[in-house]
Amino acid sequence: MVRIDGTSFGSITVDGKHYPHDVWILADGSIRRRDRDHEFTLNELYFLLEGKPELVIVGTGQSGCVQIDKEAAELAVKQGVKIIDDITPDALKRYNEAVNAGRRVAGAFHVTC
Repeated sequence: MVRIDGTSFGSITVDGKHYPHDVWILADGSIRRRDRDHEFTLNELYFLLEGKPELVIVGTGQSGCVQIDKEAAELAVKQGVKIIDDITPDALKRYNEAVNAGRRVAGAFHVTC
């Protein structure tokens, strides 16, 4: 599984590779570009759920600007998948902790505001 090395305003580093944009990390460890948006949407959750994670971590930005869409939160509850949202620097720590604990995790990480 992947490890998130760090983040700074406008970028994130995953397994030593620098990404100058938001990313999704799928439950299988693959990384995809996420279009910058200040909402974690229902469609994003559907996309991440394709990999059957038990946990979805949302990095809400360096200062927490991203909001979780109400429908996405409701779907997660129905699917039995927990969403953890936190500012991106703290969310990446929680992602790494979950991976180290052997959990199947997916994530969406916003790297600006």
